[in-house]
Amino acid sequence: MMYEKPNKRPLPKTVDEVADLLISDLPPAEIEVLSRLGTDEFLELYDSVADYLLDEFKVWTGNNALLASCLQRVDPGDSATDPAMIILRRVWQKLAEFPEIVIIT
Repeated sequence: MMYEKPNKRPLPKTVDEVADLLISDLPPAEIEVLSRLGTDEFLELYDSVADYLLDEFKVWTGNNALLASCLQRVDPGDSATDPAMIILRRVWQKLAEFPEIVIIT
């Protein structure tokens, strides 16, 4: 008899859901670092995590709702149409919305 793996949480369906999920999983020190990234550092982060994001959230392999949410956010004047870039930009934007992050230890 085979045992089924417990179900993982449902896949997020929107860019904001993914961004919120990623931010909620970050330790405070990482949030502080990410909120202060410059463009070059952001692009390095993108290069290192883009494949993981696409795979983890099944953007190209069945999570059609998330793919549609990403495509809705493509700016016609912007060449960045990659869903991973769109998701990471939203994370970066959400972190930038908080000008100062206070870490209580």
